[in-house]
Amino acid sequence: MQNHLSVFYANYDEEGRLLSKHGQVEFLTTTRHIEKRLFPWATIAEIGAATGRYSHALA
Repeated sequence: MQNHLSVFYANYDEEGRLLSKHGQVEFLTTTRHIEKRLFPWATIAEIGAATGRYSHALA
């Protein structure tokens, strides 16, 4: 039996949401805030974070 979160994300298009007009604004805003707070030697770890879109962009 799957938990509710797994079922939700199995039936939800998170990548499509982030690629939408409003999702792009969210993505760019969030990325900008993350980049402002990272040290040059920082390591980013992604742990089951949906599509990995932010990790790929920050890599």
